[in-house]
Amino acid sequence: MTYGIDNEKIVMRLQERELEQSKIIYMCESLAPVTTRNELRDVVENSIKSILDFSELMICITNEEEQNYNLFYHSDTIEYNKHVQESYNKNADFFYSILHSPDPSILPQKKTGKGSDLPSFIRTTGQKSKHTTITYALTFDKYNVVMFFCYDRQTDIARNCFHLIKKLSVQLKITLTNILIREKNNTVATAEINLQPDNRNETGAAMGIIGESDPIKKIRSLISTVSASDCNVLIQGESGTGKELAAKAIHYNSKRNKKPLIVVNCAAIPKNLIESELFGHEKGSFTGATSKKTGKFEQAHQGTIFLDEIGEMPLELQAKILRTLEQKEIQPIGCNITKIVDIRIIAATNVDLQNEVLKGNFRADLFYRLNVFPIDIPPLRNHPEDIADLVKYFINRYCKKYEKPFTTTTLKVLNGLKTYQWPGNIRELEHAVEKAVLMSGGKIISEINTGDQNIIKAPNDKNYIKPWHEFEKEYILKALKFCRGKVSGPNSASAFLEIPPTTLKSKMLKLGIKKRHYLLD
Repeated sequence: MTYGIDNEKIVMRLQERELEQSKIIYMCESLAPVTTRNELRDVVENSIKSILDFSELMICITNEEEQNYNLFYHSDTIEYNKHVQESYNKNADFFYSILHSPDPSILPQKKTGKGSDLPSFIRTTGQKSKHTTITYALTFDKYNVVMFFCYDRQTDIARNCFHLIKKLSVQLKITLTNILIREKNNTVATAEINLQPDNRNETGAAMGIIGESDPIKKIRSLISTVSASDCNVLIQGESGTGKELAAKAIHYNSKRNKKPLIVVNCAAIPKNLIESELFGHEKGSFTGATSKKTGKFEQAHQGTIFLDEIGEMPLELQAKILRTLEQKEIQPIGCNITKIVDIRIIAATNVDLQNEVLKGNFRADLFYRLNVFPIDIPPLRNHPEDIADLVKYFINRYCKKYEKPFTTTTLKVLNGLKTYQWPGNIRELEHAVEKAVLMSGGKIISEINTGDQNIIKAPNDKNYIKPWHEFEKEYILKALKFCRGKVSGPNSASAFLEIPPTTLKSKMLKLGIKKRHYLLD
């Protein structure tokens, strides 16, 4: 009975956490493309206000070299125009106390009334009959920022609101920087300047996340958002989708980019050795320990450790990793003292960790600690429109690697690749293209072998044989068009094909058949 109640609590906490994360991601994604104050106003009014439930937002900002704050943003345009020319001493007690508070806090009502050092727009807010004001300060680059979230009520504000404001500030730093840069340089091409480290290289920011589909744009937006923070990240996705690539992009775009990125494949290390690999050991601490070993966590000090396939971590070792996450300290095997480590943890998995928690295979508390900022990498079959860009990228890479003349492929081959399901995802596509480049004797790649030994060729090749899934897709499409797009019921495609509607829908999903492919104009 207790076990069932505990499971219900875990599920409830997971659902609450998922809702909270969806709110944070929604707000951050809304802010990510903003580069002007007008765009900021639109996002605040149409997206952020409904989630945080405030009535007004004011932002003051100053350069560290300047002595005064100026009103940068006000939800009320009339109030903004009234106070925009005013300046406020940044050393005044009012601003000083806010700037040196590490967390959001409620401004006492007595401070929103009369006071010589109070901004006039705050005094105006204080004249309202019912109000609560939450303040929070940001410092980035050469700027100090103070935000005021005003609520038209005196009731208790949920502490969760404080947490959301703090998480939102990570993206807000980037957005404000982008607005300031654009205003200073009067150019649109600066939106990502602050997201790129100076020492860009192929394994870092310059390698990029290839593709222009909506799912990939979303991934890039999330990476840009989380790179500026120091929070833990959990990357989830099937094998071969590019989880390690995303982890590298986060590290090399973060403030830790000049420090090491240590990659650990938890599934590749024998269970009896994984503790030693991660935490290290002293000489003679166990049979075979002939010398002292520095663990991966210690090697990653001041940098990032990427724990790939975290779902394969032995249950008995998860408690020790949780302690490292919470206390920022490690204890090597055979050592009586602990060592402090400054690390950022990025974890990845191809299994559903929430299900593993419910099964008892993964600690719930460790999952919560890792899942601060989740990123889901979609399988390649869900964004086939990116295959052409990926193929071009891999062809260029392997032509250079094998010193081959630059080559290309045909549109027919690319279209054929889009119909394949790619169970091995981008990794499978990369290997297929690499082999095609090696086998290519001319300027055009006329065929690419896929993992199931299907040969994707240009159809004008006299030896071309269509793979089965192409025949099946064409046949289902013809049936759907013949039945005027009707999937189930009398005179439907499922009846025509003599298969259950559920089976037809499953095949359509697997083959990537969308309504636009068979509905007649």
